[in-house]
Amino acid sequence: MKRILPLLFLFSFSFVSGQQYANYSSSLELTGGYTNDGYAINGGFNYYLDRYSYVQGAVYLSFAKNEQEGFEVPYNNFTLNVGYFRNVYGSLNRKFYAAIGGGAVIGYEVVNNGNEELEGGAIVDNRSNLLYGAFIGAEIDIYLSETFSFLIKANEYYHPSSDLGTFTFYGGAGIRYILF
Repeated sequence: MKRILPLLFLFSFSFVSGQQYANYSSSLELTGGYTNDGYAINGGFNYYLDRYSYVQGAVYLSFAKNEQEGFEVPYNNFTLNVGYFRNVYGSLNRKFYAAIGGGAVIGYEVVNNGNEELEGGAIVDNRSNLLYGAFIGAEIDIYLSETFSFLIKANEYYHPSSDLGTFTFYGGAGIRYILF
């Protein structure tokens, strides 16, 4: 027993010291789905800080119509989202992960393609403007292989500067590609 303890100590020390230099990977993702009164796409890059957390930079593009006083006003949101996500669940076989996170949003909202008048002649009171705010989100990763996973994503955006809606939901599904 006296000989096994030092060997276990050396083995565990080498394992722990090796882990601090591990490469935790980066990934690209693309999802498409539903947003308030329309559809959207979301593409992003994830930089993993460790096995359980990552920083995400994403571009969100929405194509929707808002109902106002009996008229449908088309609008598009183009935003850059930067946030932090943390895994809250991982299966024992490493095939399924769930993460939650949040971050900051900045972008632009285009109302009726910049026109002040709708096709029917109605005047649009809302203006295209700068968007800023925050988001919270949840993601589910189902690994298909070592380099691909099926991704389910849900985000709630808070845009206090928007004329068309302060809160915007996005729910979508797509693919995540692990780079290295």
